[in-house]
Amino acid sequence: MSQIADTNLRTRLNQESLLRRITNRIRQTLELEEIIATTTAEVRCLLGTDRVMIYQFHADGTGQVVGESIYEQRLPSLLGLNFPADDIPPHARELFIKSKVRSVVNVELQQIGHSPINVLETGELKPEDIRYRPVDPCHAEYLTAMGVKSCVVAPILHQNQLWGLLVSHHSQAHSISFYELEAMQMVVDQLSVAIAQSNLLSQARVKAERESVINRIATLLHSLPTIVLQPALEETVAAFKGSGGRLCIRNEAFQASNGHIRSVKECLIPGSNCIQVYTCGQQPEIPEDTIYPLMEQYNVWQEHYQSGEYDVWAINDIYQTASLRTLQPTFKPTKIRSLLMIPLCYRQQLVGYLSIFRNEIDTETLWAGKFDRDRRQLYPRLSFDVWKESKTAQAKQWTTADIELAREIAKHFASAIQQYELYQQVQAFNLNLEHQVKRRTVELQRTYEQQQAVFGVIAKIRESLNTDTIFQITTKEVCQLVKADRVSVYRFTEDWGGEFVGDFEATSPHWTNESKIRINTIWNDTYLQDTEGGRYRHNETFAVDDIYKMGFSQCHLDNLEYYQIHAVVLAPIFVGQKLWGLLCTYQHSGPREWKPSEVNFLSQIAAQLGIAVQQAQLLMQTQQQAQQLAKALHELQTTQTQLIQTEKMSSLGQLVAGVAHEINNPVNFIYGNLSHVREYADDLLGMLHLYQKQYPHPGLEICDRLEDIDLEFLSEDLPKTLASMNVGVERIRQIVMSLRNFSRLDEAEMKVVNIHEGLDSTLLILQHRLKSKSDSADILVIKEYGDLPLVECYAGQLNQVFMNVLTNAIDALEYYPESTSATHQHQITIRTTVGEMNKNVPSVVIYVKDNGIGIPEALKTRVFDPFFTTKPVGKGTGLGLSISYQIVVEKHGGIFKCDSQPGQGTEFCIEIPIRQSIQN
Repeated sequence: MSQIADTNLRTRLNQESLLRRITNRIRQTLELEEIIATTTAEVRCLLGTDRVMIYQFHADGTGQVVGESIYEQRLPSLLGLNFPADDIPPHARELFIKSKVRSVVNVELQQIGHSPINVLETGELKPEDIRYRPVDPCHAEYLTAMGVKSCVVAPILHQNQLWGLLVSHHSQAHSISFYELEAMQMVVDQLSVAIAQSNLLSQARVKAERESVINRIATLLHSLPTIVLQPALEETVAAFKGSGGRLCIRNEAFQASNGHIRSVKECLIPGSNCIQVYTCGQQPEIPEDTIYPLMEQYNVWQEHYQSGEYDVWAINDIYQTASLRTLQPTFKPTKIRSLLMIPLCYRQQLVGYLSIFRNEIDTETLWAGKFDRDRRQLYPRLSFDVWKESKTAQAKQWTTADIELAREIAKHFASAIQQYELYQQVQAFNLNLEHQVKRRTVELQRTYEQQQAVFGVIAKIRESLNTDTIFQITTKEVCQLVKADRVSVYRFTEDWGGEFVGDFEATSPHWTNESKIRINTIWNDTYLQDTEGGRYRHNETFAVDDIYKMGFSQCHLDNLEYYQIHAVVLAPIFVGQKLWGLLCTYQHSGPREWKPSEVNFLSQIAAQLGIAVQQAQLLMQTQQQAQQLAKALHELQTTQTQLIQTEKMSSLGQLVAGVAHEINNPVNFIYGNLSHVREYADDLLGMLHLYQKQYPHPGLEICDRLEDIDLEFLSEDLPKTLASMNVGVERIRQIVMSLRNFSRLDEAEMKVVNIHEGLDSTLLILQHRLKSKSDSADILVIKEYGDLPLVECYAGQLNQVFMNVLTNAIDALEYYPESTSATHQHQITIRTTVGEMNKNVPSVVIYVKDNGIGIPEALKTRVFDPFFTTKPVGKGTGLGLSISYQIVVEKHGGIFKCDSQPGQGTEFCIEIPIRQSIQN
């Protein structure tokens, strides 16, 4: 190996070791400043150049040197200096991004070389050697002015965006190998990863700091029962690095009288006292003579949020926002420049505003040489000496992070304010409740004293059940307790006139006893007579403080003056539900203002007096009814016996239905086999006759047997017997089917049935009662069936109705007078038709009419009452039609009516809906 190759190998190994060291140094920390400082120093050692710097782009296209390493101060420092966007033209930036081109410039040779990593057209990875071309003279002059003879630039990408440049400068001509360029690219790649990790660390720190701020504010806001709003506001202003802030919320907006809560818009109406404002730091100066003393009362906020979408409004420059024109004068005396308006919304309801102010700021930027910002420079700058650019009264922009933080804080403020309002409401409720308790305590004390007086009067009233004694005690006690001139008891007569039946007069020096009110004094008030008790029928107590201020008619005034009445309280006395009389409390000496407690006391005494009168009357009634108890008991026992018998008959009927159901199978078996037996008998007799024909002279033994069995008679009688059995079995089948159809034991649920089948089954069961007897003629049944559809109903229960109605019709015909029954043709007409009930509901109507003696008009309205019957004792319980009425009306939603004319018969009308689902 030659000496040159050995030197290159050692150099390559040293470079690889240095590259690994650079990579490890970059990975040892996540702090961006340390990463940049390490990278510049190590890359300068790697390349052996005079200066290596990292240039970072700003959002506006300008850039700043953020890291630098210089060898023995051979070149001036550019650290911290800014460069305008025009220094790196757009086409160069595009090459940096799309092709990741690395640029190498040799000023002495006037050459520039590009080494792209990606193909510009396709974006494919395809590293190539450095391709040189003449450098732009302007670019060469630019580098010469910086004192640079050789330059290498590699782009630093982050998230596919041009983050910055890694730049190497040398004051002398310096060649760079492709390997060094690749090593530089590897450093750039590692630097991109480190920048991404550092950014994640920064974001995590920012997030942690934001959460810490939110937690501190939330702790202050949610420290119930005392919610701290002022410190929370101060903490919020500090979090945004603001110069001031405001918190405008509703205050005591809850109206306890009607439960209404005023909205923020209502509370902000000038003159309202339902708003509370907390302030911190600098504030806008509102003129004293304005109608809007608060910033939040200006219409700009209502107009901005009129859509109902309450989001943060970030105002970077108050004086550049046209909608704030009316508010700008209030900020002129201050240095406030930026405003963050945060609406506080809880469950779609605005509860207040939180405002954050920021003052205007002065900015100072260090530029690498002075340049013209108003137009693109055509010639490179001759000097890169530091040029300081100063600006005053600048607006600081609200960042996306600021807005997100504002939204989070707004949620906590809105929730806390809602809790604060609920706390205020609870406080208002408690205060109101305290007042109510005090007022109620006084009322209860007064009520207690009044009740004690009432109990005392009641106790004395109940000492006797004699009405005269009761009236005497009541009038005396009441007169003394209310300190009235007179208390009387007035009783109504049947024509609503009346008389005084109790009276007590207090001794008073202020008036003479000339009122003419005494016991048995009759006073017929035409108003009470015409209105049958007037207002007192509605249990209304009437109090008159002064008869001359009530607008009474002159006639009424004359009556009152006749009895010297100036003030009166009239309380109704009810015995049960009937107005019995009045408890009258009079003031003869002059007008009197009756207290509500006195009127209530008199009302209670009147109610107790009514109870006492009722008890006295009940005592008399009890004595009168005592003699009737034995007779009533006897009748009750008789009724119970009849009901027990009825229940037994009902159970027996169910038993018979069950037995009929059980014999149905054997009867069907016999019925089905009779036809076969008849065929077999005919075949055997035919065969016997054939034998007789073929063998006319049988043996002696056969002749004896034929004589014993009487073959000729048997041959004639056997077919007749089988025919008779067939008729009998057919009759049994009809009866069993009728019983089953009537009882409907297998059809307890609602179903669709044929009404005519139920009627026919019921008639078949009652057939024995329709036939003539020794004491009565046949009952003719006339069927006028219409064309009925199938009906949805409880078939068994409806058959019970048919049985009850038809049985009553048969009973009515059997009880027909004997003198005319011989010439009178008993008949029952059954007519069915389709009808229509209320609300156009389709229905079926069944009419059952007899031509019996009918029902008297006075009894017709009671035929459906339980236990009412017109039949002789022991012939009926009075429950059949009552139960039928319940089945038709309540169970089926139908109509059950009775129409009867004495001497012409009775007709029952049964109407039920065709479909119960429609009715329901």
